[in-house]
Amino acid sequence: MERPIFKPIGSPIEELDTPALIVDLDRLERNVQTVHSFFEGRAAGIRPRVSVHGCPAVAHMQLAAPGAVGGVSVATLGQAEAFNGSGIADFSITANVVTGQKIARLCALARRAAVSVAVDDAANVADLSAAAAASDVELKVLVSIAVRPDRMGVDPGQPAVDLARAITDSPGLTFDGFKTHEGTLEVRSVAQLAEESRAWIRRVLQAREAAEAAGITVNTVSAGGTYNYEIAGAADGVTEVPAGSYALMDGRYAGQREGLEPAARVLTTVTSFPEDIKIITDGGNKAIGMDRGNPVADEFPEAAIALSAEHGNIALETPTRRQVNLGDKLWFTPWDMGVTANLYDYLNAARNGRLEAVWDLPARGRYR
Repeated sequence: MERPIFKPIGSPIEELDTPALIVDLDRLERNVQTVHSFFEGRAAGIRPRVSVHGCPAVAHMQLAAPGAVGGVSVATLGQAEAFNGSGIADFSITANVVTGQKIARLCALARRAAVSVAVDDAANVADLSAAAAASDVELKVLVSIAVRPDRMGVDPGQPAVDLARAITDSPGLTFDGFKTHEGTLEVRSVAQLAEESRAWIRRVLQAREAAEAAGITVNTVSAGGTYNYEIAGAADGVTEVPAGSYALMDGRYAGQREGLEPAARVLTTVTSFPEDIKIITDGGNKAIGMDRGNPVADEFPEAAIALSAEHGNIALETPTRRQVNLGDKLWFTPWDMGVTANLYDYLNAARNGRLEAVWDLPARGRYR
């Protein structure tokens, strides 16, 4: 449990104890407005993937913005339970829920909220049906369509139709539609992004067409994310886009998403300056996190970053002309905000360089 040293509202953010996760409210609001305005008036809506930030205050901001479908997407059942405590009552859970213990919790949540869950196996459908019928609840179910060999899901042809039919015939379950889970996309070419995105979206739309040809009603087709929300949101037949990173953003999307900017960063303190080409801060892996890439030191964007558990090492190519002193504050933009936000119990919300609010992150660590 994080034990923060709170500062009064209105304090300069440089006075916060470090490492500190800080969101710039102006940037956050612009990011939300940019993405949500695209969906305003469209057939497809945006279902915010709130597991990226774990913050109910941000989630409610997203749900209040134009173009939202009225519910959120989460990675795990535990995250849904955490957000339900803040008054959110419509969830799409992307992880398969397969164990008896989790299915029992899922049914308990379904008494308090509308819940849809993804499946790609008939045995899982049978288990969900038995528990839902015994608990006298109704679960909405989406069939996951495979878009890449290493991703969950079934083929969009007959296997998808057969699984949809099994759900339709199962007590306690309502077949709701199809979804994809593309995962992290690492492309720098806009043309390649569009080509790959449309290929994936075609697969889930093929499943819809096959199911409807078999007389099965399809209400929901979920596809896309922050990296391709315009492509997925404009595709005829897609009903919702489960995007999440757009709100806080991170280094992974740097230069890839025009109009969106990093809203959340980690403020650190210089704790050592042993060489004129090396700076050490108090922001290590336990404060910034590590995924598939390194964070960016905002003041030294070309520097090589190496994180140990408690320290952030900034290696410069040449001696810096900037005066560096112990106690100086330096900013890091994390590579993956979902990893970073999961390390904190609180998010410091700032505007114009001053603390405006401190928001809880109750979904952090809820990986079950």
